Amino acid sequence: MWQARFKFYDKFGHPASQNARAAAQQLDFWSRFLMRFNLWALLFSPIYFFIKGMWRKGLTLLALNIAAALGLSAAGWPNQWANLVAGAIGLVTANWAYYLHVTQRSVSWNPFEGSALSPGGERL
Repeated sequence: MWQARFKFYDKFGHPASQNARAAAQQLDFWSRFLMRFNLWALLFSPIYFFIKGMWRKGLTLLALNIAAALGLSAAGWPNQWANLVAGAIGLVTANWAYYLHVTQRSVSWNPFEGSALSPGGERL
């Protein structure tokens, strides 16, 4: 699956870009879903990033998870909701982050690197 993702990203760029969105419309639902989202990263967000060698991004997600848990517990909410924060970020950023890690040897701490959500990131 990674080879197909990398080929797609090489040709069309970031999955949220206009070119990639148009190209993804030609794919079936499941292929389109897998190009944009990573279920393993949703379930095991920081751990997934560590295993894939993106430990800096994994530490950032872990720090976000801890900060969200502390904030939620201080507000009186169940801190288990904090796991959704890191999971949701991992879900939408893991594929592109791994692509950058492999193809450009990215060593960034920013899990949003290369996206419109990244500081200084281009608008897609």
